[in-house]
Amino acid sequence: MKTITYDQLVKLEACDSQLELFKERFGDKVEITEQFDPSLAVGFDINWIARRVLTRSNYKAYNEAIAPAWKAYNEAIAPADKAYREATAPAWKAYNEAISPAWKAYDEAKALADKAYREAIAPAWKAYDEAKALADKAYREAIALADKAYREATTPACKAYREATALADKAYREATALADKAYREATRKAYDEAITPAWEAYNEAIALTFINLFLNQE
Repeated sequence: MKTITYDQLVKLEACDSQLELFKERFGDKVEITEQFDPSLAVGFDINWIARRVLTRSNYKAYNEAIAPAWKAYNEAIAPADKAYREATAPAWKAYNEAISPAWKAYDEAKALADKAYREAIAPAWKAYDEAKALADKAYREAIALADKAYREATTPACKAYREATALADKAYREATALADKAYREATRKAYDEAITPAWEAYNEAIALTFINLFLNQE
């Protein structure tokens, strides 16, 4: 038998939610035996505690042992994930199509502004290279003018981009809201039925693996 205490988790810097769950479920400590019910570990981050209390060799063995459980979990949730992606795909497509013109206009305006900026500062760079001390003032003035021109040139494009993406974002949120609602109504029950047992089975499997390694660790 081995014991894990609340104070031990505090010292290991467990997060608040895990500490609260431990206190609620076990109090100040929990005794780990071969008869420990792995369902009591559901909700805890077993991978986290395994990283912190198992030896390097045992942690390696732990990862190797839980690989099949992780594979089984992903296989169990795959149909639900596929249904979700299919439900939201139209909204993502509409969003990308809506912002595409805005991105193009922004890139074009920025390219022109960048070109004007480089052309504006080119003489200043030349003067700077020829006579650094004398050119410092002129360089700073040229840079200031170029920066101002750059900001003035890109401001309308940025504004247009923000306005266009604002509409696109609104359309995207509205579209995904409907898609999410339809998804929840059509698939949520099936999704939960697929996910919950698989997640609980996965957690119980890795909990058993951790318990066996932890109990036999010197």
